[in-house]
Amino acid sequence: METPSRPDPSPATNDAAPLSGAPGPVNVPGRGEMQFGPLPAARKAARDYMQGTGLPYHPPVKYQPVDKERAGRIAQEYDRMEHRPQDSEVRAAYTALADESMAQYQQIKKTGLKIEFIAADQDDPYAASPRYAQLDVQENNHLWVFPTSSGFGMDDEIDSSQSPLLEDSGEVIGEHKMLVNDVFRIVHDYYGHFKEGNGFRATGEDNAWRSHMAMFSPKAQRALTSETRGQNSWVNYGPHGLANRTASGANTVFAEQKTGLMPEWVTEDL
Repeated sequence: METPSRPDPSPATNDAAPLSGAPGPVNVPGRGEMQFGPLPAARKAARDYMQGTGLPYHPPVKYQPVDKERAGRIAQEYDRMEHRPQDSEVRAAYTALADESMAQYQQIKKTGLKIEFIAADQDDPYAASPRYAQLDVQENNHLWVFPTSSGFGMDDEIDSSQSPLLEDSGEVIGEHKMLVNDVFRIVHDYYGHFKEGNGFRATGEDNAWRSHMAMFSPKAQRALTSETRGQNSWVNYGPHGLANRTASGANTVFAEQKTGLMPEWVTEDL
């Protein structure tokens, strides 16, 4: 449970300053009350990456509370969204998301982040709390990643095989040949969650979407919104939201892994 916000600081002055209105300490099992804030290396990596894109970079300066009514409407839009991986507009957005995620990953590699994939017979190193992932990056510059091959959506009726996110990335770590979605999981955690210290419950996820949105082109933002804000709104404010908002990862009912686009207001309503 996140405690009430701290007073407004100024994140523009240094890479250690938290977002205005950022949450106070959270309880991490086995570690007690801990204060999470930005990751300076990730803020620098984001700036360096954006300087090379030619796109304007306006990262969030404020931590936003979730508008529950809006989140409920987004959950409904995700529920209604059609799975259309071959639609030209959908495919263009997802291809842009894939290409830009791959480029962002190249910047992460420059930080020296060590990445390992969780084996099928291995316990989740972060099972006690996803905050352990953030601590691992902060303290060890290391991250365990759940591979796409071990889980990609929950609905067998949805054929996700045509998604650009399931294409071969060309990247290999150890013996693991990474799919684009493996790369996307890494860059979203790094730039969406770890960069600003955003958590993994409903409010943290929406702020992670907001943080990562600032690093994408408008076309890619549409696909990013479906993959993150859309799915997470469904998880937290959809038909299973009441239970999901306090469930462990293992007990969470996740959204269908659809490839589609929601109305533009979902992307534009920050």
